[in-house]
Amino acid sequence: MFYERLQLLAKEANKSFNQIERELNYPRNALNAYKAGKSPSAKRTAEIAEYFGVTSDYLLGNTSARTLDLADLDNDIVASNLSYSGKPLSENDRQALNNILKEYFESQESE
Repeated sequence: MFYERLQLLAKEANKSFNQIERELNYPRNALNAYKAGKSPSAKRTAEIAEYFGVTSDYLLGNTSARTLDLADLDNDIVASNLSYSGKPLSENDRQALNNILKEYFESQESE
């Protein structure tokens, strides 16, 4: 799935693998290695995702959404089993964290 998504993104960006490799300072044919099923490192996945403006999960085929929607993040935080310093967050803690993030992103949009 990674290689197929990589091909699609390269085509949409009208870039060859060689161009992308040069721009990311990767060795020649580094991206073609994924055609044979080689798995990219987490670091390389993140670099490529950032290059194309998509999430790592999209590149890896874990989601069809190319970007993270804050509404989804909202739901994920409230429904998740987050912990801090080894202690699980309570429902109130998760809701407070969610509110802090909402306020932060809303303030960023208004700047």
